[in-house]
Amino acid sequence: MYYNYHIDKYLTNKLHIQNVMTGVEFIFKLIDKIIELINMCLWNVFLPVFIIVALYITYRTVKFIDTISVKDKTMWEFSKIKNSLFVSLSSKIGTGAIIGVLAAMRKASYNGIGGEGIVLWVIIGMLLLVPVTYSEVLFSMITKKTPKDFIAYNVTDKASVVYSVGLTILYSFGFVGFQLTGIQSIIKIVFKQKFNYEFTYSSMMFCVILPLIIVVSLIVILKSYKLFINVLGFLISFMVLAYVIFFIAFLVSTADFIPKYLVLVWNDFIRFRSASIGIPIGFIVGLQRIIQTSETALGTSALSSADAKNSPRREAIIQVISTVITIFIAVVITSYVFTYGRYNVSGINLSANGFERILAYLRSAISVTGYWGGMVIIIFFILSGFTTVLGSFHFLNRTMSLSENRRILFYISLITLSGILSISNFDTIFEVVNLLMFIVSFINILAMLIFAIKNIYDFKIR
Repeated sequence: MYYNYHIDKYLTNKLHIQNVMTGVEFIFKLIDKIIELINMCLWNVFLPVFIIVALYITYRTVKFIDTISVKDKTMWEFSKIKNSLFVSLSSKIGTGAIIGVLAAMRKASYNGIGGEGIVLWVIIGMLLLVPVTYSEVLFSMITKKTPKDFIAYNVTDKASVVYSVGLTILYSFGFVGFQLTGIQSIIKIVFKQKFNYEFTYSSMMFCVILPLIIVVSLIVILKSYKLFINVLGFLISFMVLAYVIFFIAFLVSTADFIPKYLVLVWNDFIRFRSASIGIPIGFIVGLQRIIQTSETALGTSALSSADAKNSPRREAIIQVISTVITIFIAVVITSYVFTYGRYNVSGINLSANGFERILAYLRSAISVTGYWGGMVIIIFFILSGFTTVLGSFHFLNRTMSLSENRRILFYISLITLSGILSISNFDTIFEVVNLLMFIVSFINILAMLIFAIKNIYDFKIR
């Protein structure tokens, strides 16, 4: 009787916990659907306007470029170019780019079928958004204003506050969540393959996520984050090169698959699904991923150029080059490697589960290049993940007008919440990121439009 009582009590408590977890999961799924619906409505309306405004800003930039800036006639200095390009690339390229592209392929697919057409939608989007990056950096440098000050100058102080808060949450919660998802996925894969151990929610929380958050928090509290960012930025530059070498080896080894890949991309592109007002879903998702991976229209390219020693025009060109490289690495490499695995490696599919997509990507890479390719991806995931996690605090410092202690507390709160959700609620983070990207890019683009129409005349130099 005694043992039966305790067994019954244990089973009752376990069932209660399961019911609570089921209820929490239901709430998060409901939140996902609500935010997804809001995103679709906002992006459907915003996208046509965004395209028109982007084209107009580009037109005004071309028209006034000779009156607001001077053509740099000096020789390009490798040290200045290298520093600006490496800083920009290390802050943009990362785990989140791969995870975001895989999630976008899933979102643009028919329940996991297709999704390759996202590549062409991204290329189309690049033609519209890459010139915006040039204008963003050029405007910021000729006015000598950070994105926050630029928005306050052209729109209102309240708009700059909303922008600052939105950008901070986007990075410290959204993009950090992408990185933590990638890091824990790699840890799960390694422990499963080497030790046949599968993490539970609790073990992942207490053995991986919390220790990571504690380490990052100590680095920030001890004010050592700049040193770590510089070291990680230096290392990630080499890992980007190693990652490109891995892809070249992968491409050469699978050269016979390239024609089939191009056919798959084209066929999926022409079989697009439309959103509520007729805009292709692939186009919406493609633009979202451009903004996420290259940070176009978010103001961060201008923020990265704040301390640059190049001329405005030259720095703008460097940021454009960085944007193109980032998008290529994120979209083309990810989609090609994953698509090859789908059609040549058994058991690989475009799953709805984020962890399974990352595992499939890694399996596809290893199937062609062996374990050295897998190690490159694993190290790339971990280093870029830590760089983004710490780099998000740098952006918080540059945009938030709070006391140092409050900035640290706000940052730790955001990465903790992001870490908790990244374990089993990646979809929530994904949808929140899309919503925040809309808010931040809308405010930044509005400021650029007002400047291009009205305030650009105040900065004529001839």
